Amino acid sequence: MDTDFGEVTVPVEPKAALGFYTTDVDMLITLGFPLAKEQPLRDDWSAFPSFFPQDELAGIKGFHNFPEFNLEKVLDVEPDFILNGLGYETDLHDKLTPIAPTYTYNGFDGGDWRDKFDKIASDLGRAKQAEAWRDQYDARVAEVKAQLDENGVAPVVADVTFWGGQVQISCYSISCLVFKDLGLQISPLADGDGDGEPDSTGRALSPEQVGDLRDIDLIVTTVNQDGSDLITNNEAVTSNPLWASLPFVMNERIYPYNLEMAYGSPSGQDALLEVIGQALLK
Repeated sequence: MDTDFGEVTVPVEPKAALGFYTTDVDMLITLGFPLAKEQPLRDDWSAFPSFFPQDELAGIKGFHNFPEFNLEKVLDVEPDFILNGLGYETDLHDKLTPIAPTYTYNGFDGGDWRDKFDKIASDLGRAKQAEAWRDQYDARVAEVKAQLDENGVAPVVADVTFWGGQVQISCYSISCLVFKDLGLQISPLADGDGDGEPDSTGRALSPEQVGDLRDIDLIVTTVNQDGSDLITNNEAVTSNPLWASLPFVMNERIYPYNLEMAYGSPSGQDALLEVIGQALLK
């Protein structure tokens, strides 16, 4: 098949597929590919995300492969097919193809990961599996939306985190995809380029500017495996008297979600829908 990284010949029925990043592992599972005996993890994680399909991961070991790549370990695992979503690393594809046939795409270009997933599934002859996931996800969205409408729930929402010494409001995470699917109003602060649409750049505020968040009713925020990056743990933010007066703080409407959900994969989308749905209906 012809891809953005050249011609790729994929085995008709791979027996030991490897996802180069954890989101790729989840996509392989969703598309029904048998996994190689070991699969990559981020260097700051000790296990596969708990929201991934655990039955399919039974007996599969993890090895650290991001942000430092462990190509020797990938070779040692002996995959017969590699799905690589780190296409922004332009020299990586040619390093992987000598190990096994590799399908490379850029899963982190700011676009909707589901569009890429559909193309991957089509290219790999697994469109039915992708459609099955879409159908069950859409059905669950419809259920949650019906509950929101029934209860008159319509808050202004945002994804708010703290890194680089600043409060970040953006749609870099897939949280905004879930917000849009549910028909929620996303804070205008997530519109970084001023075109009227929330985007991946959004706004960055100093801790002294937290008062600008006053029109937001509910926020979701990422958290690492050890909980170290939760926004409420940052004294630079919480020590500002304005923080305590914000509606989502006063009403305890701050909901953390696993950082690995942010990057886009079927199980991550499902799990974040549940986190946001439960938060809205509390």
